[in-house]
Amino acid sequence: MDIRRGTTSDVSELSALSSQVFLSAYGGTAPEQDIASHVESYFSEAVVGTEILRDDVSYLMAVDGQCCAGMLKIREGTLPDVLRGQSVVEVQQLYVSLDFQRHGIGGLLLDAAVAETRERGISGIWLSVWADADWAMNFYMRYGFTSLAEIPFMMADTEFVDHVMWLPVSD
Repeated sequence: MDIRRGTTSDVSELSALSSQVFLSAYGGTAPEQDIASHVESYFSEAVVGTEILRDDVSYLMAVDGQCCAGMLKIREGTLPDVLRGQSVVEVQQLYVSLDFQRHGIGGLLLDAAVAETRERGISGIWLSVWADADWAMNFYMRYGFTSLAEIPFMMADTEFVDHVMWLPVSD
């Protein structure tokens, strides 16, 4: 499995993978129009194509041959109050293809994100995860993240509760 940075030639594949995995995991958790709006706002080719060109966003891909097995999106920007004043980046999305789940791909992508974060001299990684997604919470806690706080997350008109999770990466 190779981990590499996503490029503009990967936009279609990143969009399709993100949409598929998100719909599989979260479809049915909110009204259909809210889910569709979220997918369009975050995973459409237009959105991914714009973001992949930004300096404050990185896409990492786990590639098996010609197949994208997973992706991780890192971004700089807005911090929750509990992390204000910290030097951090956000793992905004981490998705593994349904065919490759439970094969360590998520951990490999996080390993690459941690290495990149350390190289940049940033002290940690944060992310938010839906409080009802036990599988995701457990994965991140096994990796070493700790839950710091709860925050609201809006998916169109539907409100969810997310956990803010934190992983220090400084040596």
